[in-house]
Amino acid sequence: MTEKDNRARIPWVALVLSLLSFGVGHVYCGRIVKGLAIFSGWSLFSLLFVTTALLPASTATLVGLIAIPAIGLLVLYFYAAFDAWRLARQASENYTLKDYNRGVFYALLITLAPLQSFGTLTAVREFTFEAFYIPTRSMTPTVLAGDRVLVNKLFRRATVPRRGDLIVFRNPGLGAEVFIKRVVAISGDTVELRDNKLWINGEALPRQPIPREELKEIQARIPGQVYHEENAGRRYRVMLGDPPSASTEHKNLAPTLVPQRSVFVLGDNRDNSFDSRAFGCIHAGDIVGYPQYLYFPAVTWSRFGAYRE
Repeated sequence: MTEKDNRARIPWVALVLSLLSFGVGHVYCGRIVKGLAIFSGWSLFSLLFVTTALLPASTATLVGLIAIPAIGLLVLYFYAAFDAWRLARQASENYTLKDYNRGVFYALLITLAPLQSFGTLTAVREFTFEAFYIPTRSMTPTVLAGDRVLVNKLFRRATVPRRGDLIVFRNPGLGAEVFIKRVVAISGDTVELRDNKLWINGEALPRQPIPREELKEIQARIPGQVYHEENAGRRYRVMLGDPPSASTEHKNLAPTLVPQRSVFVLGDNRDNSFDSRAFGCIHAGDIVGYPQYLYFPAVTWSRFGAYRE
């Protein structure tokens, strides 16, 4: 080593390097193992999304595996910057440069950081969860306008939709526009509407009214009467009588056979929904995924967490 190889670490340089990319400030201070471990934080975070997608939906899972780690990642970012600044201050004036203390190595890590982040977020969005904003009230009272939901995409091709499932799908006939609706009939079923009463395979689905006081904080968003509807052992809420768009053509549908690998979908707001009554059945291949979590609810945070029918 020559005299030029002994250089003090500069705190503000360590701080800036850490702010530019996870862990680079630690590499600058000679702590390469710790720096690369911090640098890998994004990749570990993506594994939590995969784990969450594999587990049964619950509010505890959402909080424990996504919300808290996301906050932890933010804390780690600022901790790493402070810690690198502290290490640089503590470094001896006679700090000996390591082989990796080179500007080109710092530049490489800083260049890789956005690529790593982009790749991680893209993989999460494509294969595990995708976030969607709900702009309309077609799924009231289950999903409200203004809700933000996480859609599980992990099993979209392997899982056959069942009656009562909520799905998000792309409609090729409408420019691949994305919708959220409820599956009410599957391949081989015959679906029919008579004066807003839903019939599946010649049998009327049981429906019981829900008192408004049970709707609690969302009452102001409910302009019609809410019912519990039962379909193939599943029970979910639907609303009838939303005045602005109620029409006879929405209330009646001739018997319709659902083709193979397709589903018939309706909005839970039966009088204010653009659904299979207008654009026909949806092919299973156009399903994006299954809404699993309400991560940013409209109206009240009491609705936060896993969907509960």
